[in-house]
Amino acid sequence: MFKNYFKIAIRNLTKNKLHTGINLIGLTLGLGVSILIFFFVQFELSFDDFHQESELIYRIQRHEMIDGEMSDSYSVPIITAPTFIDEFPQITHVTRVIGGSAQAYLDESTTQNQRYLMVGPDFLKIFDFELIQGDKEQVLTDKFGAVITEEVAQKYFAEANPIGKSIRMRMGDNFEEYQVVGLLKNPPANSSIRFEMLLNDQNMDFSIGKEMQNSWFNIFGETYVKVTRPDAKFEIESGIDPMLKKALGGKYVKGDYSFSLHPISKMHISDNPKNGMIESTRPDLLWILAGIAFLILLIACINFTTMAIGRSTTRAKEVGVRKTMGAEFSQLVFQFLTEAFLITITAAFFGLLLAEVLLPTFNDLFEKELKLVYGPIQIGILISLILLITALAGAYPAFFMSSLRPIKVLKGNLSVRFGKQALRKGLVAFQFFISFLLIATTLIMVNQMNVIREFDLGFDQEMVVLVDVPEVPSTSFIKSISEGFQQAEKFRQALTGRTEVSSAALTISIYGDNAFWNAGFPLEDGKQFNFRVNFVGGDYIKTLGLEIVEGRDFLVEPGADSSAVLINEKFTQAMNWTDATAQMLPGTDFIPHQIVGVVKDFHHSSLYQEIEPVMLAKSPMTVFSGINNLSISSSTNPKVMVKGTGTDFEAFRTMLEQEWGKVFPSEAFSFSFMDEAVEAQYRADERLGKMVFLAAGIAILIAAMGLLAMAALSIAGRTKEIGIRKVLGTSSLSISWMFNKEFLIITLAGVLIALPLSWYLMQDWIAQFAVREWPSWLSFLVLALAGIGFTLAIVSAQAFRATQMNPVNTLKDE
Repeated sequence: MFKNYFKIAIRNLTKNKLHTGINLIGLTLGLGVSILIFFFVQFELSFDDFHQESELIYRIQRHEMIDGEMSDSYSVPIITAPTFIDEFPQITHVTRVIGGSAQAYLDESTTQNQRYLMVGPDFLKIFDFELIQGDKEQVLTDKFGAVITEEVAQKYFAEANPIGKSIRMRMGDNFEEYQVVGLLKNPPANSSIRFEMLLNDQNMDFSIGKEMQNSWFNIFGETYVKVTRPDAKFEIESGIDPMLKKALGGKYVKGDYSFSLHPISKMHISDNPKNGMIESTRPDLLWILAGIAFLILLIACINFTTMAIGRSTTRAKEVGVRKTMGAEFSQLVFQFLTEAFLITITAAFFGLLLAEVLLPTFNDLFEKELKLVYGPIQIGILISLILLITALAGAYPAFFMSSLRPIKVLKGNLSVRFGKQALRKGLVAFQFFISFLLIATTLIMVNQMNVIREFDLGFDQEMVVLVDVPEVPSTSFIKSISEGFQQAEKFRQALTGRTEVSSAALTISIYGDNAFWNAGFPLEDGKQFNFRVNFVGGDYIKTLGLEIVEGRDFLVEPGADSSAVLINEKFTQAMNWTDATAQMLPGTDFIPHQIVGVVKDFHHSSLYQEIEPVMLAKSPMTVFSGINNLSISSSTNPKVMVKGTGTDFEAFRTMLEQEWGKVFPSEAFSFSFMDEAVEAQYRADERLGKMVFLAAGIAILIAAMGLLAMAALSIAGRTKEIGIRKVLGTSSLSISWMFNKEFLIITLAGVLIALPLSWYLMQDWIAQFAVREWPSWLSFLVLALAGIGFTLAIVSAQAFRATQMNPVNTLKDE
């Protein structure tokens, strides 16, 4: 019996090649994109679930009241780890995770920058990273032992066994020798914690002084704990305040400083911009992408449904005959669902092929390592999609066709004309609504990103190259910065005599949210004044093209203006100063200093953020002497900022490498572009915009095929009417308008609902920008007219073909 169902289904599908082809192409496009998106969403939701007891692992989160507002961070004091495991018996293991990098010898003459994590001995007891060689109990107990990944082992030792071999890295003032004691598989693609090398956290002695290690108000890295059972979290959190009261003594103020436990299962999917060392994915991105996938599939299913109903006239006699021959309602329903299933499973096969073709582009777009693996979860997603589409696309036609009354059908009284079918009109209108909603959303996003791209940030980013100089580790923070600047100045000086260089400067921070350090000091009224600070040298103002609106620039010579600072206009406004150069920073703690000038406001952060008060200083001590709060969210390593004079970048890059080789002959050369740092801030929204644009294009293509089929069906059912009208003298234009007006009403309904709804839905998205602009009403009008023209073109083409037919051929069978 089932064999016959499939035979009849295949016969019907091959007989109506146009409609089968349109359904197949539409579903293939929809499934190809949807499979990618749903697999991507599943991949994102699977982060960190490879840890067998992930429900017992937590990251410690710090909460601190700053100027009346609660600030949250995952950076915690170093003393947190030993204190928590001593105070709470519910904690079985604890580990610090502190990121760092050092110059390491790749061979006897070449060094490169090697990233590492300093972790506690319990790290591999908490996390299930696969250890290929080495003893999990011992590999992280030795200060000068290193655990490396397969990728790093290949880089340093090629195919040789790395265990027992040494890697020299600069830690502190000297190069230390680390012996490889463990080999790990590369971290899985769905791991939030990424690393190349693990070192014992005793190595923090090279860069963090003992006083800072024992302070509750100096924060470095993150801390993870593993507990005895899931509900232990609440017992631990209830005991944190008493623990802090004992630890801080007179400094403890209830509610001003505390900690909580954050499950690692919620680390990756987070809309918290301060997510520590973890690269997160916003949950709304996943919802938007999943919604796009569903809408595209829905458009393809609507095509299937409307065309099946449209063909009901031609298949009505088949249903009538089969019913008179004894076919039951359920048998007919199963027959039509079988046809839907065959199209869907064929489309799924081609959709998988399309997904494989699109995968590299998708990975480039989202900077992911997604692979289309077909495990139980992925196969479950595929089966669910096939069944869902079969139900959505085939259910209504199956039940509608199977419910036709044989006597009415066989007498020829059945009329299923387009103009009288409210359901079909509604479905086609819904298709246009979805398509234009996606297009209008794309218009809003493209317009906003163009505004961002073309906005004057207040500084010049063209032909500005950033060169990383070797780090100078030290337990003294000020010494590390100062000696780093001295080292960077050597390279800057080497460049100043080159004709290819317009100017060169030194800087700690570059551009982006939280790139400039956050600092604060108390005002005379007791309120906290927070500002952003950057330490600079050389021709910083000139290199970035900043404008001095009051006073003067820093003196370029090293050592000059060591007690001078520059501030921006926002700083002067916040302090209510009219002549900033005559003022001193409030408080008695700041060492003698001078505000030498005011810089015109510029955007040091992305355009998601408002401009904040900014201070530029040459000497760290000038700032550190008077502040009581400092949050460092970027590297402490100075960079040389170089502005070129020409447009030949390859020659410019060669010159930089040559000068680098003279100053740092054994150090690896690396650089980046200033404009890339700017663009990186908006990468997530750029990706989302491209994805919505792609979805809109596919939606329009599927809707166009559906409209083409609908128009063809509508006109095919009225060929005799067209012939009679032509015989009576009706013009082709009038006949074309007769069909166009029905579809234009549907198009207008979809457009008029989609455009205002897109404006409403995008309000939250566009509100996240400090600089924002909506598209003009003219843009929306052009979009609406384009939709009308789109419909007119497709329907008119079909109507014109029909009017060119000889009336004799359409009327002769009467």
